[in-house]
Amino acid sequence: MIKPGWGISFWTLYTLGFTIALPTFLYYNTGSWEEPQQESATIAFLYLGLGIVSWLTAIVLYCCFFIKLVFTDKRRLEKIAVEGTTIIATVTKKMLVGVIRDANQLNLRLSFRNLSGTVVEIPYELNDGKPYEKRFEVGKTIEMSAGLSGRETTFVPKTLNVFRNKGMVLLYSLIFIPILVAAIGYPVFSYWLESQGNGWRFLRLSHPWISVPLINIGVALFVRTLLGFISKASGDPKQPLQMIMYGIKTTGDILSYKQTGMYINEQPQVQFEIEYTDQEGNKRVTQCKKIVSLLDIHKLDNGTKEIMYLPNEPEKIVFYEDLSL
Repeated sequence: MIKPGWGISFWTLYTLGFTIALPTFLYYNTGSWEEPQQESATIAFLYLGLGIVSWLTAIVLYCCFFIKLVFTDKRRLEKIAVEGTTIIATVTKKMLVGVIRDANQLNLRLSFRNLSGTVVEIPYELNDGKPYEKRFEVGKTIEMSAGLSGRETTFVPKTLNVFRNKGMVLLYSLIFIPILVAAIGYPVFSYWLESQGNGWRFLRLSHPWISVPLINIGVALFVRTLLGFISKASGDPKQPLQMIMYGIKTTGDILSYKQTGMYINEQPQVQFEIEYTDQEGNKRVTQCKKIVSLLDIHKLDNGTKEIMYLPNEPEKIVFYEDLSL
C-alpha cells in the first residue's frame, strides 16, 4: 500500500515565510509603498504585464503539481502495477521502522535476477497495510512490477494499492484559494490603496504583487536545479532503475582516486578511475564520482570493487554497494 503524505513540511513553511511574508513586510514597513510613483505610463503597464505573466505562470505550475500529486501519480502507479515487467523478488531482510495508522512502514532488502541475468540485491521501502498476512517475511517471494519507459521509471509490488489522502487533497485545494485571492484580489486592493488617481503607476519591481511570484518561481527553479546537481555530484545514475534492471555486475580495478574539491553537506566528492572487462571481453577504463563520508576517507584504497555497468552505455558505472532506487 502506498499512501501519499501531507507534502508540506516545516521547511516548506519556513521557505514561504521568506518568499511571501518577508517581501510583503519589507515593502509596507520600510516606506517603499510611499515612494514617488512611476512617471512613465509605459513602464507602469510593463510592470502590470510582468505581474500578470508571473502569476499565471505560478498558477499553472501549482495546478500541474496538484494534478500530478493527486491524480496522475495514482493512475501511473496503478497502471505500472498491472502492465509493468514482472520481477520475482525474494525478501532477504526486513525491518519495521514505524507505524502509520494501520500500516507498517518496512525497510526491506530484495534479491532478484534482473533482465540482463545479473542477481542484484537492493533496499526497498513500502507501507504494509495488511501486516497480519505476513506477506513480507524474510524468505518469501514478492511479485514486483517494473515500469521502465518514460521519464519516471518505477518499481512497485504487483499487489499495489494506492489511496488518496483526503486531508491532503482538501489542504491543497484550499491552498489554491489564497493563491487566486493574491493573484486577483490583491492588485485590486493595491490599486484602491496606492494608485492615488494615477492608475498603475504605483507598480514597481519591489511591489509584493510582482516580487512574490517571481521570487517563488525562482526559488522553485533553484531548488530543482540544486537537487539535480546534488544527485549528479553524488554519483547517482540519472535513471537508477535502468541500472538495476539492465546492469551487469562485474569486478573492477580501482586504478586511482582523488578528491574533486567539491563538498556536499561537508562530505567530499571523490573521483575514481576504474578498469574493468565487459561481457564482450573488452577492457574499459572509465570514471565515476561519488560522495564519500569523511569517516570513510581513510578506508579508500586501490584494489578490486564490485561494480554495475550498462551494456549499451559501458562508460556509465556505479559501485554495486551503492545500488538503490
